[in-house]
Amino acid sequence: MSEKIQYRHELKYRINGGTYHILRQRFRAAMMPDTHTADGLYRVTSLYLDDAYHTAYRDKVNGALHRKKYRIRVYDLGKNVINLEEKVKDDCMGYKKSTPLTMEQYRLLLDGDCSFFADESYADTAGGDLFASSSAVRVMPAVIVDYIREPYVCYAGNVRITFDMKIAACTNSLDLFDPENVYETIMPENEIILEIKYDNFLPAHIGQLLTGISTAEEAFSKFILCTDKLGEQRPLKHLSDRR
Repeated sequence: MSEKIQYRHELKYRINGGTYHILRQRFRAAMMPDTHTADGLYRVTSLYLDDAYHTAYRDKVNGALHRKKYRIRVYDLGKNVINLEEKVKDDCMGYKKSTPLTMEQYRLLLDGDCSFFADESYADTAGGDLFASSSAVRVMPAVIVDYIREPYVCYAGNVRITFDMKIAACTNSLDLFDPENVYETIMPENEIILEIKYDNFLPAHIGQLLTGISTAEEAFSKFILCTDKLGEQRPLKHLSDRR
């Protein structure tokens, strides 16, 4: 059940609505919309995990060259596809592992129990890695991040370009499926995050589509901003106290 690792480049830009509309027209003319979308958009909701020392948070804030974080991700709040994802960064490159979860497993993780990942079938997977991390310092739910994504793909270079908008933090719960979840936006409505991901090279014609971006690449993190949003309301403390 070991997962193949594919390192990828990842660039992020914070753009305004005007730049979004210009680039969107270019991408729609030269790239394919993601086949997983019905109308070109889908909702992404992720429950990020962290340990008692807030390692994932602090490594990102401190600019650690090697770092990782875990999240449980669903799309359009559907319960049929629930994935545990592990994102690893090595300087400017990174890779992602993904392990599917049942609803029962999700509920166990919500309580900080990942012991079922001790099974050897999860070796070298996101689940197995989470179990190893949690064996040293218990990993618990930290914050829910929610946004709308508009994705485009190019098979040459395995390029994926996305616009993420209406980014919000859940301020009252750590359960993805709680019907009473309350979300608070963390960015001005006119600001959008552009993400560009590719394997070994960015095709020249895709690079040309990006000309005219009037903003510099930045190390933007939805996880950090949403965690800080919670911190405005509640002091950062042991994650298990946030339940």
